[in-house]
Amino acid sequence: MSRYFNVRGFLDCDYGDLDVIRDVVAQYRNRAAEFQLTEDVVALYMDGWLCQKREINWIAHAFFGASMKKGGVDLVLEQLERLAELIPGLEGVFFVDDDEGGPSRRWDVTSGRVSVR
Repeated sequence: MSRYFNVRGFLDCDYGDLDVIRDVVAQYRNRAAEFQLTEDVVALYMDGWLCQKREINWIAHAFFGASMKKGGVDLVLEQLERLAELIPGLEGVFFVDDDEGGPSRRWDVTSGRVSVR
């Protein structure tokens, strides 16, 4: 049986940044081989990204949640690192749990980078 990880979190940004997030996510749809995944699996995992559909006051939000294999975890972390570079004011937090009881991790997105704890 394959090992799976539960990845979930959110990003706070400006409304215009949601287009950048959507673009970066789309760029990864054809990079399956880099993460030892099939194109169908990458498409499935990328459906875990949800962006706010309309403005609600002054902060926009993008959310991600999916149970995935290790390659998917690596893909999402790389996406977050790319987004942090492109949107220096991006802030958020993600939680990663191993279905086999391994250590939980936390990814903090702030100040143009992703810190893994």
